[in-house]
Amino acid sequence: MGAWTELSADVVRNAFPTDLATLYASWVDANPAKANRLNEIIAEVLRTFRTAVEANPANRLDENPDTVPSTGFLHALHTVIFSIGMEMGVQFAPEVYGLNVQANIWLRMVQNGGIPVDTTEGEGSPSYRPPERERWLL
Repeated sequence: MGAWTELSADVVRNAFPTDLATLYASWVDANPAKANRLNEIIAEVLRTFRTAVEANPANRLDENPDTVPSTGFLHALHTVIFSIGMEMGVQFAPEVYGLNVQANIWLRMVQNGGIPVDTTEGEGSPSYRPPERERWLL
């Protein structure tokens, strides 16, 4: 099985840009009922990404339900940050919206089999193997 990466609240908080981390801490302090919201968003993103990977029969899921394929980790991370930021009312730069669109495209391509997620050891992704050809002797 290929590389899978854990997606957790600690990982996401460590990936927050400094200003977003400060804003998030203030938002949670002002809205104690939202203290678990980041974990809820992460759980939903994990389900979404793992379901998309599982939809392609060529892929195998990692046994740890808190992981996503390393090839889609940044897409999952961007999705979580974008989702929590939108709930906090953050006005993102246009480039951030582009990252969210890229994550959605990746998800659809994986789910529809357009992008096979590399789940085999040691191969890496993307990879290219020339097709097998018969040798003709003249």
